[in-house]
Amino acid sequence: MNGLLSSPKNVRKLILATNLVYIVSLLLKMGISNPAYFFENAFQTINLVFYGYVVISWFLIRNNKLYFLSSLLLILDLPVNLRPYIQNFLVWQLHIGNISAIHIILVFLAAVFVFIVYRYKIMPYLQVFLLFFYSVSLLFIIFQTKTVRSTALHISTPVGNISKNYYFLLFDEYPGEQIIKQYDLCEKADYPSSFLPRQGFAADPRFYTNYISTVRSSINFLTGSMQARYNVNNAINALDSNVFAKGSNYSFAAFSILDRNNRPNSFFARYYFYNFNNLLTQKVIPWCISLFSTRHVGDFNDCELYNADAFGKLEELSKSKRLHVAYIHFFAPHTYPLVRDVPIAKRIHNANEWMLRSIAAITRNDPKAGVVIFSDHGLREPPVPFSQWNQGLLYSRQVTIDTAKLNRSGLVSLAESIKY
Repeated sequence: MNGLLSSPKNVRKLILATNLVYIVSLLLKMGISNPAYFFENAFQTINLVFYGYVVISWFLIRNNKLYFLSSLLLILDLPVNLRPYIQNFLVWQLHIGNISAIHIILVFLAAVFVFIVYRYKIMPYLQVFLLFFYSVSLLFIIFQTKTVRSTALHISTPVGNISKNYYFLLFDEYPGEQIIKQYDLCEKADYPSSFLPRQGFAADPRFYTNYISTVRSSINFLTGSMQARYNVNNAINALDSNVFAKGSNYSFAAFSILDRNNRPNSFFARYYFYNFNNLLTQKVIPWCISLFSTRHVGDFNDCELYNADAFGKLEELSKSKRLHVAYIHFFAPHTYPLVRDVPIAKRIHNANEWMLRSIAAITRNDPKAGVVIFSDHGLREPPVPFSQWNQGLLYSRQVTIDTAKLNRSGLVSLAESIKY
């Protein structure tokens, strides 16, 4: 072993081999877990840049220690996967609550590691460990990864005819007002009851969702049925096959993080499909791409741009003369990379701003339309206990809803409970 590791060329080969094993293992996991969306997932712009970096670094980085650090810190996912464990230890064991202090400590630990690698002759042995670690991980992926496949959707009674336009505005992870009040999540001015009744909306305070995941809840709402199996493929398919898709006198339009325009090549795919998880794909490449591209090119993580496009689609539809049902999925007040450390109060305020802009557009362009504002689940964060994560929001205007039926069955019966 010492003879093997004493050769700089052999060590470089081990580093490259580890990078390739990691890439092959993740590609296998993508393919085995969800073959239907393998190519969409594996060949996103950000991943193509990542593959290119792995090749270029082999030729351009001649210093072995720098090549090793580039591989470990940028290409492999071990540091990124270790970070939450270290962060939780700092928060819960050492009681360090300041996020800036935590970031400083993490940077300090990384600097200490870099110093040790350059000061002591341990790099080759660390590299052998990494190759062994990722080789074992590859075996686990081969033998333990389960396949996700599309299954037939069961669709309840289709909505055949409508008398006017309907807009279903979903605000992701918006909690019910009783939860907002109970846990003091925002200022009173941002309570839905503080501004929605003035816009002509009535609340259903007993509304709840059947599940606490976007995938399951969106399937429930769109199909109006509890499914035998739930997976992301079915959620994608439900945008095309649902109770509104074959209307006799109207068209159906959807704008969602799961639709065929927004899903490909976006960071949303990383929520639902296995993908590379390292500093390059999560931070460096997205930032570089953002310097010269819009959110539609490469990996984007700014949902305000997505929400702006959702609003743009809504405004476009509200001007249409043809009868239609619109389903617009706003990704707010849900947390996402650029708002990960933003308090829920500010996120609720932000969601309310999109809500008011949407209402204003519909009022201006389509004042007789029915409007339903709802959420796919409640807040899934402390201090709200797990048992209340399904307490969501439901307000409606110019919509006749059988609330008794809705409150018995939950979100799954929303579409069926409306008199169109």
